[in-house]
Amino acid sequence: MLPRGALGVLETRGVAAQIAATDAMVKAAEVEVCGRQLIGSGWVSVVVAGQVGAVETAMASGVCEAPKHGELIGAEVVTSPDAAIDRLPHGAGLGDVVLDSGQALGILETRGIVQLVAGGDAAAKAANIQVSGWACIGGALCHLAIRGDLANVATAMQAGKAAAQAAGELYASLVVPQPATALALLLPETAITATEAVGAMGIMETTGYIGAVAAADAATKAAVVQVARFNVGSGGRIAVMITGAVGHIQAAMEDAVVAAKLAGGFENKSLVTLPDPQIVSCFAHTASSAVPQGSALGMIETRSTVALAKAMDEMIKGAKVAYEGSMKVGFYLTAGVVRGAVGDVKVALELGALEARRHGGLVATYLIPQPDPAMEPPLPHR
Repeated sequence: MLPRGALGVLETRGVAAQIAATDAMVKAAEVEVCGRQLIGSGWVSVVVAGQVGAVETAMASGVCEAPKHGELIGAEVVTSPDAAIDRLPHGAGLGDVVLDSGQALGILETRGIVQLVAGGDAAAKAANIQVSGWACIGGALCHLAIRGDLANVATAMQAGKAAAQAAGELYASLVVPQPATALALLLPETAITATEAVGAMGIMETTGYIGAVAAADAATKAAVVQVARFNVGSGGRIAVMITGAVGHIQAAMEDAVVAAKLAGGFENKSLVTLPDPQIVSCFAHTASSAVPQGSALGMIETRSTVALAKAMDEMIKGAKVAYEGSMKVGFYLTAGVVRGAVGDVKVALELGALEARRHGGLVATYLIPQPDPAMEPPLPHR
C-alpha cells in the first residue's frame, strides 16, 4: 500500500469515462485505486491515494481524459486525509476481476438493457473476445466489459456499437489497448458458464415491475417459451429474458408488448437469433424460486415507501390475501405482491390503490387471475 499523503476523488457520469480517467491517472503517477462508489443517476466516483504531488498529477490527467468519454462531474484532492475517511463506503465498491497481461479492454455503455444485450451479442459474434460481465449504475445506464487481444476487441466494439445504436441509445464506448492492472478493480464480473444453445432470445424491457411480470405472463401463454430471468437494471428498468425457438419467441413477444403497454411502463424490446452462448450465460442464465400454485397474483407499485407500506397493510387487513414479497427496481419504484382467490385479490388491490393515492405514491395495480406456471420460477420478488 502506498503512503497516503493525499486522496483524489474523481466523479463522472458513466463508467466509460470513469475507466478512461482511472487508466490515465494510474499511468500518470504513482497512485493506487483505493475506492469506488455508485452515487445514483449514472454518477460514479473513483478514489486514488498517494503522495500529494502524485495525486495532483494523477487527478490532472484524469480530469483531462474523462470528458472525452462521458461527463466529468467533479474532482477534488484531499491532503492529509483524516483516518475517519477510511470508514466511508467507497472502499467496499472494488471488484476482483483479473486482467491478463496483454489483453485489451472494451467497455460498451448504453441507456437500457435491450441495447446492451443486442450490442454485446453482436460484439461476441464479431470477434474472438471474452465477456467479463455487465452491471448498471443508475439513470438507466448499464455497461458490458469485454477482453481479448487489441485487434479482436476493436473489431468486436465496432460491431457492438452499431448493434446497440440500432436497438436504442448508445451512451458511450471505450477501448483501452493496454489497460492498467488497477482497472480490474472497477470492472463488473458475471459468472460465464457453459450453456445450451438456444434458437432465439427475446428481451422485453419495462419501467416498473408490474409491466415486466405482465409481459412475462403473456409471453408464456402465447407460445412455448421459457422465461429465463428478470434482469433488474437501474432507473426503474427491468428486462425479461425469454428463450426458445425463433417463431415462438416472435409470437410471445407480440403478446408481451401488448401486455406491457396495458400494464404501463413499456420501454423497448429486441429479438436476438442464435445468441452467443456467452451472452446467454451472462444475461439469461436460468433463475428459479419456489413456485406457488393455484392462486391469483396481485401487484401494486408505488413511488413512495410510505404509500406501499400503508397500501399493503390495508390490503392484508381488508381482504383474504397473503403477502408474497416486494420488488424494488429503482427510480423510487417498489412493487408489493399478494396472492389469493381472484375476488379477494381484486378487493385487496382496490383497497391498496385507494390508500396509496392518499399518500401520493400510486403508480399502478395489476391482477393476473391465472398466472402461467411457466412464468413463475424466475420471479425475483420472492
